[in-house]
Amino acid sequence: MMKKLFSIVVIASALTMSSCDKWLDVNDNPNNPNTKVPTVDLRLPSIIARFAEGYESGGTRAALISQQIAGTTANNWNLARWNITTAAVNWPYQPWYIYTANNIPDLIEKGEETGAYHYIGAGKIIWAWGFTAFSDLYGMLPYEEAFVGGNMTPKYDQGDLVYEKCLVILDEAIAELQKTQNPSAPLLAKGDYLYDGDPQKWIKLAYGIKARLLNHLSKTDRYDAQAILDLLDKAPKTALESALYQYQDRAESNSLVTESLQFQNNTSNRLTTVYINYILNNYTGAPTGGANMEDPRADLLIPRFLPSNVRTPGVDMNEIPDAGFGSTISLYAGLRPVAGVSTGSTYVDAGAKGLLLTSAEMHFIKAEVLFNQNNKTAALAAYKDGIKDHMEILEVPSASITQFLASTSVVQDANALTLSQIMIQKYIALSYSPEVFNDVRRLEYCSDATGKYNEATGIYKGLKRPKAVFTLALPTDDVWPRRFAVASYGINYNLQSIIASDADAISATYTTKRIWWDVKK
Repeated sequence: MMKKLFSIVVIASALTMSSCDKWLDVNDNPNNPNTKVPTVDLRLPSIIARFAEGYESGGTRAALISQQIAGTTANNWNLARWNITTAAVNWPYQPWYIYTANNIPDLIEKGEETGAYHYIGAGKIIWAWGFTAFSDLYGMLPYEEAFVGGNMTPKYDQGDLVYEKCLVILDEAIAELQKTQNPSAPLLAKGDYLYDGDPQKWIKLAYGIKARLLNHLSKTDRYDAQAILDLLDKAPKTALESALYQYQDRAESNSLVTESLQFQNNTSNRLTTVYINYILNNYTGAPTGGANMEDPRADLLIPRFLPSNVRTPGVDMNEIPDAGFGSTISLYAGLRPVAGVSTGSTYVDAGAKGLLLTSAEMHFIKAEVLFNQNNKTAALAAYKDGIKDHMEILEVPSASITQFLASTSVVQDANALTLSQIMIQKYIALSYSPEVFNDVRRLEYCSDATGKYNEATGIYKGLKRPKAVFTLALPTDDVWPRRFAVASYGINYNLQSIIASDADAISATYTTKRIWWDVKK
């Protein structure tokens, strides 16, 4: 496995060079790399790796906006105070367009030539997954004209068009994965570092992505609860079916490129009080009783100072001034595990797993749908399954899982279950994920019908507008972040297409404009 992961670095470099130099290709000399030479089993590993890079980079930024973490670098502090600048959200865009999506059409073409249908299916899943995920974050992006030859100023498409196209592509991917490959085609296992060549798990992933996307529509007239439940029946149901990207410590690979994205992204980020309070059940309406128990994930997710073993406090965004907390960062334990300094977070370990789509998330989606159908008994079971699967992914001992799920720190009475309790547990399970920003927007943060913070009726208890909130973009207390800014690549080189799609894109308040499914009810 170490050699496999290390080879991604070499392959990714070669494919990136070939993609950038596509206009120079004049033939298919097998001794000279170009976009036509790499076989599907050579191309898929870098596509998976680069997708994980872009997706998880979006996740770090989502975690900053959603108050899981706060940062001290200029870009990260801006995101934490909701000054969502173009510079702060550039990177997810680049690995997606330049290093990932740009290579998928060539993968599909090569797969069609060789009858490598499972590779075509995997490629189509990543294509649809990436474009929908990034349309959720940015609201609009180039899609239909993204890779039209010679067009350097593609139009920007709104997310509803991207969803429409990509939901069809996910169905096409499922059909490809159900085919029998040409006997001469490379086995999927040769190039698949996500599921080790199991097409059935890829199919479950496609259904899981579809369920996730349809659940985003909960505030629209397109929402179909039964369709989501039907998809969940075919989606990942166990920790072993989850899409987990395994990173590798440089001590094993001899390359820093294989280290986890959260390790790379969280040098100076620290946990917030909101995130810590959720894990410790210290929020309004948290389940409690005579048999409470600390969540066994606590020491995996909340760092302790070493050698004192004192648990870190959280950064309280309700108290930190405009200048940030750089001068007092030593008060908070680092997220990176460092011997003798901090126990860190399991998500930020150099050899961590990237949780791209998990059975835990699927269970929480099911719990939300069933709760809203007033089927609280089934919702309670799904809520517990979500907690259990997330703990299993984090490798919590089974005895601890069983004990915690039976404690009063977990809801035991279906009639006492609240949507807030479901979504806060999902928030924990979506640590450092783009999906956490989708959920806090979709569930309206912790606001009421007026748009203002309301501890009693809001979902995400304690998630308030920061003291240092960027008032130019969010001038009143009923305004919340709704999208990323447009990446600067488009602003610098394709401004007219951006304005043609949405003239508000150059406004200071653009990041508070709701995307297509985030309608106000």
